[in-house]
Parts: sequence; structure tokens; C-alpha cells
Amino acid sequence: MKKLLVIATVVLLPLALAAQTKHVKLTNDGAFASLTTSDSTSNFQLQVSRGLSTGNNTSTNLEFVSVAFSPDLTSLTVLEVVGPIPNSAFSGDNTKSLVLSLDPSTLDPTVTTVESCTLDFTQVTGFVCGPLPAGTIQLTFQENDIQETSLVQTQTSVMGPVTIKSHQRSDSGSANVQGTIFGASVSSSNGNVGVNHLSSIEFTRQ
Repeated sequence: MKKLLVIATVVLLPLALAAQTKHVKLTNDGAFASLTTSDSTSNFQLQVSRGLSTGNNTSTNLEFVSVAFSPDLTSLTVLEVVGPIPNSAFSGDNTKSLVLSLDPSTLDPTVTTVESCTLDFTQVTGFVCGPLPAGTIQLTFQENDIQETSLVQTQTSVMGPVTIKSHQRSDSGSANVQGTIFGASVSSSNGNVGVNHLSSIEFTRQ
């Protein structure tokens, strides 16, 4: 359950944190799709959105963070894809149906944070970071008309060593999500699609 994840984070994480802090801030203004899930030892948060437009140039941003403890709670692995992605990776004529199709291995790591970092609680070396697992992120979001929301909120979520602060102004609706993330199947009716209005997301990993 969620309590186990919180307890393990509070008790074990301070014993070994020695990584350099990472900080990324993204500004989103346009169509978006998002999904957040959690279970007893893991959770992930994903939002893909059009960013600010400069002239005829439109950007697209992705914030994907997955935090998972090993079954014996001796290590913690954080997967991160945070920053700009190709516009072509996020498609859809309108928010009724949006598709994210991304191979993170094609991204420039000097522009977008793309890494897997593991913290071994039995060692004192801090996070050891390397490439992400092989595979892609392939998700289809279909608006299901169960819920519609106009949102203005500031929210902070903590996922292990990661803090995500969002300042969101958006119009959104609930969505069904199907696909895979690094080969793992994803199926949920708790997704969201909509339009951001000059929203921002700040990602910080200690």
C-alpha cells in the first residue's frame, strides 16, 4: 500500500542520499495528456504537453518520472525523461484522441534529462545513474467524457527523492489510456487530456 512506500522513503532514503541536485522547469501552453499511477512499492507520473510557441516554432515537453523500490526494499530506482521532445512524438487532431510515441534513446541528454538512477541503501555511494531500460513509451489517450474540469491549482508531489511542483491552469477531461512503457503494459481509465494555459512544472531530484 501507499503507506509502505512512504515509510520506506522516510526511513531509508536519508541514509544514502549523496547525489547532485537536478532541477528542470517547463512551461506548457497547449494540448496535453497525463497519467499518474501508484501501488505499494512504486509510482509514476507522466505529462506530455505542447509548450510555448516562438513565432512559427512550437515546442513539446515531457515530464515522466517513475520511482520503484526493489521487492526487498534495499534499493530505489528512478527513471526520468524530463524536458523537450520532438513535436512529432505527440500527435492528435484534438483532445478527443492523443498519442505519445517516443523512443527516449533518440533524445539529446544534454537538452532533456534521460536517465535511470539507482540508490543502493546497503552502500554509501549515493545514486548511480546510467541509461534508461531499452524500449519506448507508446500511449494512446481517448477522452471518455466521464469528467470535465476547469483547473487552477498549485500542487507539490514528492516521489522518493523527486519533488514535482506544478502550477496548472487548464481545461481537461478524463481519458482511457492504453499502451506500454519500456515494455510494461499500461491500461487505465484515470488519464486526463485537455489544454494547458501557461502552466508550469518544476522537477527537482535530490
